[in-house]
Amino acid sequence: MRRFRLVLAVFVVAVLSSTALGGQPTASAQDATPGAGPSARTDERYVLPFGPDGLNSGLHATTTEDGLCAFPSSVALDRPDAWDCTGSEGQIYDPCFENPFLAPDDPGQVACLESPFSPEVVVLTLTEPLVRQKETPDATDEAAQEAAGVDLDPWDLPWALELANGDRCTLLGGTLTVLAGQTANYGCEQGGVVFGEVNHLRPLWTANYLAKGEVASHLVDVVAAWS
Repeated sequence: MRRFRLVLAVFVVAVLSSTALGGQPTASAQDATPGAGPSARTDERYVLPFGPDGLNSGLHATTTEDGLCAFPSSVALDRPDAWDCTGSEGQIYDPCFENPFLAPDDPGQVACLESPFSPEVVVLTLTEPLVRQKETPDATDEAAQEAAGVDLDPWDLPWALELANGDRCTLLGGTLTVLAGQTANYGCEQGGVVFGEVNHLRPLWTANYLAKGEVASHLVDVVAAWS
């Protein structure tokens, strides 16, 4: 007991001496707060396939064909320049991003990407002009959302996600799977899925991720979200 009191007294004297000299007691590793640096934020990214000289050099056109774009994109929800298009053989492409650098009297052109993680695109030369009413609020979409009881912000369901665990996910189309009352909105490269909407109320977004083979989902930080 005497040995313990002696050690304690030495410690108290050392702390008091440090304070008296204008210093601060050194925190132990257990008490120290890790240096967080700048506040972590999700990076909001936009795909821009075209430049003034045409298709950007980082992309490669695997196919060039005629096509028609008659509907707004169902995956790049906040992009007025994104479309759901049909190729010459009836293939559906979504999203397709229009070339804004063409002269008004030139045939329209769009680049269609399967995901923002691949450099391969399909370039469509449009046989009919784009319907510019898309740039105004779509009353039909608003009515459909109201009837469904939802009010979606475009970033609730970004086109693609890069997660802090290294997985990359893209928004699914067609008939979606529902598990535990939650819709699997994203399919991921490593076989996992993302349920529900992306939580973007804070600077660092989160997504409810179920890894392949796991029995429970968990929240994962979203490093980047693509539109």
